[in-house]
Amino acid sequence: FGQVNQKNVFRVCDQPHPTAVREVVDSCLNGGKTGVAVGLMTKLWSMGYSCSDIIGTLFKVVKAHHGMGEAIKLEFLREIGFAHMRIADGVHSKLQLLGLVARLCQKVEVSGGGGEFEEEEEEQ
Repeated sequence: FGQVNQKNVFRVCDQPHPTAVREVVDSCLNGGKTGVAVGLMTKLWSMGYSCSDIIGTLFKVVKAHHGMGEAIKLEFLREIGFAHMRIADGVHSKLQLLGLVARLCQKVEVSGGGGEFEEEEEEQ
């Protein structure tokens, strides 16, 4: 690969790059753009990454995302955890990932926004 850099490290480790996964999360957060998020997740899947690698990176990206409100971050991590359990049980399919993306976008649409999702304690 020539030299050690971020791109080559992720290629060798066969993990999706966190910035690519963050695009999926950001497209969900920006008004719940389900079509865009599904397209980005399909792109990751077509690049040959396994469900386990994608879901693991997705968990790390959401956990470290500083632009999200605490409540929506917990909802995202909850949904990612449920999907991770199903994938660990042997349901390795693109449908699991796309369903997860749809549920994440739905969480944002129901809450009325992404990064500004406020906790109930702060509103009182």
